[in-house]
Amino acid sequence: MNWKPPAPIDASPENRARASGPGLRTLFNVAPVWELDVAEIRTLLGMPPSDAFQTWSDTARADEPLTLETDVLLRISAVLGIYKSLRLLEETNDEGSKRLRGINRENPFNGKAPMELMLSGFEPGLMDVRGYLLAKECGGGTAPSEVDRDFKPYTDANLIRI
Repeated sequence: MNWKPPAPIDASPENRARASGPGLRTLFNVAPVWELDVAEIRTLLGMPPSDAFQTWSDTARADEPLTLETDVLLRISAVLGIYKSLRLLEETNDEGSKRLRGINRENPFNGKAPMELMLSGFEPGLMDVRGYLLAKECGGGTAPSEVDRDFKPYTDANLIRI
């Protein structure tokens, strides 16, 4: 087996500068789709001070050089991954928004809306929503298909001995 662990994140200033402006601009494009206000955007980004957020916003929109911290980029990445998953799982942006704002009784939401977890201010909340939707993309948590419903696990008796 040739499995290798994933490469570590390249958090060099050069790589962060390359991703910061485009990532933030893309987040700003997702915000109206999900009807996020400025306070919610700031919360998703880890609650930067208002003046820092305004500077980031102005700099990114002007397509000027910008280098965000790794934590902020990870948060942006989680939000964009959530958006991507919703686009794959739902037919429209509106349905995706409803899924984020609606009550969900599954773990990790326990009767709360996914957006509530995302806006908790903590990075694990974003990652929990991202992981949940990624699992849904791969079929996790869905009922077995007709073929799989009657599957019986293999036993030693099923093995052919040579």
